[in-house]
Amino acid sequence: MYHMRTQIQGVSLRIQTMSSTAELASSMKGVTKAMKSMNKQMNIPEMQKIMREFEKENEQMGMKEEMMNDAIDDVMDDEGEEEEETELEIQKVMDEAGLDFRQKVGVTNTNLPQKESAEENDEDLDARLAALKATMK
Repeated sequence: MYHMRTQIQGVSLRIQTMSSTAELASSMKGVTKAMKSMNKQMNIPEMQKIMREFEKENEQMGMKEEMMNDAIDDVMDDEGEEEEETELEIQKVMDEAGLDFRQKVGVTNTNLPQKESAEENDEDLDARLAALKATMK
């Protein structure tokens, strides 16, 4: 009885496998028809032409973007130079008029704060980093 039951289950599994294979073949037939239809509708030379045009336009857009970025960078860089030139021109005018703004206001080079050396900045940054690391632990 058990032997017969296992044989029937084996036959049932084979029938199920055959049914799945038949459905797969039917599905593949439908996919093949759809692919034939799509291939007939596709115009490969036209698609290639469109892709070349897209690539060309994309390159032009990239060049224009690069030119715009360069122009913006040039304008931004020039602003700092204009301020320096303006300061120099004002100083020239004041020198020509015989006026020394610093002396008139009472400011000398010795009264101006001195810039910290790079070593002092590095030491300060190292100390701050060590303090941060200590608080993280």
